[in-house]
Amino acid sequence: MLKFLKRLFETPKGDYGSLMDSRDPEVELFQSTINTIVEALRPIQLPAIHIERSNVDNDKFPLLLKGNTWPTNKKDKPLSYQGTLTTKDFKVVIFQHEDGIQKDSTNLQYFYFKKDQWNKLEELSPLDQHLIADKRYEQSDIVSLPIWEEIIHRHPEIHKLIVKLAPSHPWTLYKRAKKVLCEKEIKQQVYGYPQWMVNDIDFRKIKELQFLFQIEDVNNTVVHYYFTDGKEIQQFIQRQ
Repeated sequence: MLKFLKRLFETPKGDYGSLMDSRDPEVELFQSTINTIVEALRPIQLPAIHIERSNVDNDKFPLLLKGNTWPTNKKDKPLSYQGTLTTKDFKVVIFQHEDGIQKDSTNLQYFYFKKDQWNKLEELSPLDQHLIADKRYEQSDIVSLPIWEEIIHRHPEIHKLIVKLAPSHPWTLYKRAKKVLCEKEIKQQVYGYPQWMVNDIDFRKIKELQFLFQIEDVNNTVVHYYFTDGKEIQQFIQRQ
């Protein structure tokens, strides 16, 4: 009876969106509960950069170290320039071939340059202008939160609060609160928290690593995640 009365008198209206999530219509969560988790998540947000393919006028040619030649795969087919990811700390110049990495891992190649190398870069022109992708990477600032499975490892106190407030549906509560702060579904980004497609990661192995960026292959079948330990870059791959 008490549960019924609480549902009857508590309003679903609030600052953070609707009571019901269209993907989970059978689960009811009070807006006050969602709001509580939203406020708990705000302090752990990280700045990030969203990457999406767009018709861009700048970044027409890649910048590589002097002496570099145009990248090719193991069959000596030239790769297409997809764009450059630029932060205050590094640049990543990315090339891909339309055949994808399932046929040849060298169909995706990237060139990572720290800031102290930027003055050594020079523009490289392709022999064929078709090797410059029509849609290249465009960046926009966003905020980032981890996937649900990573919350327990990074922020156990928030995980406990979510489970306490929604013991039967903690994942749904987190998803709805996260959506308030992170409106877009992210598959490509720089910095922030990695947005894993599949929960098959041993988070203990990446705990001491710095997340750099994640990108899709040109066929949208694989996501590549790049981390660094300060010396070397480590790569993880997940198929969608």
